Amino acid sequence: MPGCEQGCQTVFSAALPGGRRLDGLSSAGGAVLAYWSGGNLLGTTQVRGSDGRPYERVTGGVCGSGHCSVTFDFGAHSAAVASLRLDSKITVGTTVEGVVADARDLDGDGIPDAAVRQSTYDPSFALAPLYWETYLLRGDDLVPTGCSAPVHGPQDAPAAPVTGECPMNI
Repeated sequence: MPGCEQGCQTVFSAALPGGRRLDGLSSAGGAVLAYWSGGNLLGTTQVRGSDGRPYERVTGGVCGSGHCSVTFDFGAHSAAVASLRLDSKITVGTTVEGVVADARDLDGDGIPDAAVRQSTYDPSFALAPLYWETYLLRGDDLVPTGCSAPVHGPQDAPAAPVTGECPMNI
């Protein structure tokens, strides 16, 4: 399988209607997504970040209504969510990046959405309060809904879209 020449480990496998499935795989060459129909491989892809390089580690995925939202980690303190459309092949829609990533159905429509935790960077990345920014999947695109209030310390990922104003990051 392309991208798994040095071996792959399955991180998640999401069953889809019609005997299809999406596997999220980790390999030495980065994260690989494999789309199957029964035992037939329909396609593979490596999702690329804003820097143009493939994301390093796939961490999870959730699917519904022919779409998936897949989470990734990369670098020392970064994460992302990518939206995918699955029909005869994998089509990557938009990606959103932050410090932490979460994928789930936020608005109850059966379609996976996304949330990323961001830093205000004030006074610095390490000391700054963090906030969640949520996105709903509309077509193939993750569309922002708003942000939670910045806080210091742990904060669970939102279970519903947030609608507050987003801080202006430096």
